[in-house]
Amino acid sequence: MPKKHAAGAVVFRRTDDGVRFLLIYDAYGHWTFPKGHLEDGESSTAAARREVAEETGVNGHLGPLIHAIFYPVVKKGVTYDKQVDWYLLEADNDGVVLQAEEGITAYQWETADEVAALLSYPQLPEVFAKAREVLGV
Repeated sequence: MPKKHAAGAVVFRRTDDGVRFLLIYDAYGHWTFPKGHLEDGESSTAAARREVAEETGVNGHLGPLIHAIFYPVVKKGVTYDKQVDWYLLEADNDGVVLQAEEGITAYQWETADEVAALLSYPQLPEVFAKAREVLGV
């Protein structure tokens, strides 16, 4: 079975009102975190940084790997295993420029509790719980 490898980040920033997390609204109608496939020869960390910058215009300090998830995907009748490595990324800016050609139509900087209520992909609550644990929020 073919395998795909992707990487992304739980993007956050510290404000006077506490930690805020960046969510994007994807082409499939879900609030999620920025992520994407590794390019040939690209490391997981490089892909996470690149994908966050491409999808949101946000740069920052890439922190630790917080979680890896694995799940099957079916596209065009082909089933493959997908691995996504999730990192923390502390944003150095809060201005967001969305990658419209990827179907990303909106974004929000939210509190941890608001993020937890908005996530709808089944693997992401565990990813976000790990991020909260590392950050202590």
